[in-house]
Amino acid sequence: MPWTCVATEFNRRSCIVCPWHQYKITLGEGEALYQAVDDPTRQPLRTHWCSKGVKQRVHKVREVNGNVTVTLSDSSEIMESDAYETEKYRTLWFKAGPKSSPECYKK
Repeated sequence: MPWTCVATEFNRRSCIVCPWHQYKITLGEGEALYQAVDDPTRQPLRTHWCSKGVKQRVHKVREVNGNVTVTLSDSSEIMESDAYETEKYRTLWFKAGPKSSPECYKK
């Protein structure tokens, strides 16, 4: 991965935050979280956390005595994030250069 993600907590759930889009993805489920506004006409704005659903594969990670082991998911379920591992996406990504964002990818 050519960037660094920040791990933090949202709505009492451990997440990583995409450095480009600020997407919040839960570490345990791969679920995308966003903050929704209850009523945009009322001030002050009141927000709450909502789910966009599972968007990312989750893999098991273990650390024992400083050694890290990753067990890849064996799920055959198609995830939205799988598109970024296609040859079409990688070709567009590398043509655009490392400072470009994944928004250059169009299905």
